Amino acid sequence: MNHSDWRVEAYRGMDVYVLVSGQEEEQGAGIATLGGAGKWRYEVRVAQEGADPSDAGDTECSSAQGAPYATRHAAEEAAFIAGYRLVDQLVGRAES
Repeated sequence: MNHSDWRVEAYRGMDVYVLVSGQEEEQGAGIATLGGAGKWRYEVRVAQEGADPSDAGDTECSSAQGAPYATRHAAEEAAFIAGYRLVDQLVGRAES
C-alpha cells in the first residue's frame, strides 16, 4: 500500500484511510477518456490508531458495488462517512 496516495483521519481512536480513484487513473494514462467524467470510486481501510493499514486484520470497504461519484470530492466525502460508520460498528456508538 502506497501511503502517499491515501488520506487519513483519526476518528474515535482509529485511523480511517481513504483512497479515491477515477476512471482515467485506473486506465493509467492520467487522461480523461470519453465517458470518464463522473466515475470516481473509493476504498476505505480502518486500523487502530498508529497501526499499519496494510496489515491483514484491517477492516475495509469500497464503493465498487454502488454507482460512481460525479467528483473526486464527493467520493472522498462518502468514503470518510463510510469509514466513520465502520469505526462506529467496531467500537460501538458514542453514549448520549
